Amino acid sequence: MKWFSGGKDRGEQAVTIITELLNELANDSDNKFLQQILGTYKEELTKKESSVPFILSRMNLDISNALKEDGVALSAGQSSKLKKLSSLSNIRYGY
Repeated sequence: MKWFSGGKDRGEQAVTIITELLNELANDSDNKFLQQILGTYKEELTKKESSVPFILSRMNLDISNALKEDGVALSAGQSSKLKKLSSLSNIRYGY
């Protein structure tokens, strides 16, 4: 993702990553809270009722709280996808 990409591109990329993560976590009963959060934000990103950067920012906080509270270990692939997902909210401006 380019640093100058807009909210629409970031939202589409986020939905793709969230879908992949939900598919991987589907059979893991230890991550139900994380699955619930990801599903909620996937729906919110699809509806586009708020700005994408705002949604991504809130999502990052909720995901980190879920991981901290549940204390669940993720696979290397899942961790990598979560890292990509959180990096989508890093927007640099041209000045």
